[in-house]
Amino acid sequence: MPPKRVVPSVPPAVPPVAPPKSNLLYYLVVLCCFGNFLPYIITTSVNCANARGFIRQEAFDHLVSVRDIKKREVEAFLKERRDNALEISSNLLFRWAVISYLEAYKKGGLEGKDYGEVDTNYGKAFSTFSDAEGYYDVLIVDMSGNVVCSAKKHPESGKNVLANPYKDTPLAEAFRRGKAILTVGDIKYHEAYKGPAQFVSAPVKRENQDEPIAVIILHLDESLINDMMTQRPGLKESGETYLVGQDFLIRSDSRFTPVSDVLKMKVDTTASREAMAGKTDVKIIDDYRNVKVLSAYTPLEVESGIRWALIAEIDKAEALSLDNKLFNQVVYMTFAMFPIWGGIIFVFYRLIRKDNEAFYGKE
Repeated sequence: MPPKRVVPSVPPAVPPVAPPKSNLLYYLVVLCCFGNFLPYIITTSVNCANARGFIRQEAFDHLVSVRDIKKREVEAFLKERRDNALEISSNLLFRWAVISYLEAYKKGGLEGKDYGEVDTNYGKAFSTFSDAEGYYDVLIVDMSGNVVCSAKKHPESGKNVLANPYKDTPLAEAFRRGKAILTVGDIKYHEAYKGPAQFVSAPVKRENQDEPIAVIILHLDESLINDMMTQRPGLKESGETYLVGQDFLIRSDSRFTPVSDVLKMKVDTTASREAMAGKTDVKIIDDYRNVKVLSAYTPLEVESGIRWALIAEIDKAEALSLDNKLFNQVVYMTFAMFPIWGGIIFVFYRLIRKDNEAFYGKE
């Protein structure tokens, strides 16, 4: 009898075990965060930071450019005024006219016959020079302080600048300084005109002599510097350039006040203080309105012992509006991605569940 064949038993089939459904969504969220969201945040943050840095640097560079252009303009203007004073004090024709005025004044004052003849011969030359170069007046003052000639026949004519009401005015100061050297004065309050005034003065000497015989004083039209500073090319709506003196009173008008505030408004800010200390810089500060601004400032040497601060500013909110807009757009786009990523995760979750159910069967 043949041996009985033993058929090995086959273990029952074990159905595949589906992954826990509760972990599937978690895996998808982690995969999306580390595979998409995190790289997006890093890349966007770096690019945004670089773009914002470029925008800020461009705004600062433009402001510095405006500041430097204004400084060159004012320095050129003051140099031109010095050259005018040197020309009129050393020119042979003007020098002879000065001597003639002095001699005529000594003989009979302003009402004398000799003075009238001299004024007829030379008065037009001084008046024409004053008009051509944009001066408010041209004065000849003898060494005693008497104004022997006023090109525009202003009230100082015939008065003594060392006596009331002129002795404590910038006109008297210009005379005292002008006896020794050619000098440009500061913009100061002039009582005789009830407003600001600035003078350039120089000694007048006879040929081949060292001792001065008179002082020529040019009364600047302060509106020329003011007009120069209040022009705002490329400074948008809130930008301005202005001058501040050593007393921290403004030397040119602010664009934010409806009336002239020269020598009336005090500007004691970081920009004015550092410029007065000789520093040139650009930074974000609070201006005289307590508004955050981009400020570019530098000292401007008017004369030995006379310094102005030249300041160019623009409101931070306007200057960096593109910077803020870019940042806001990035933030909005980032938040807008959440529902998109959420939708993607949900779709993949549903598709994977559907495939799992088809393969493993529903529980």
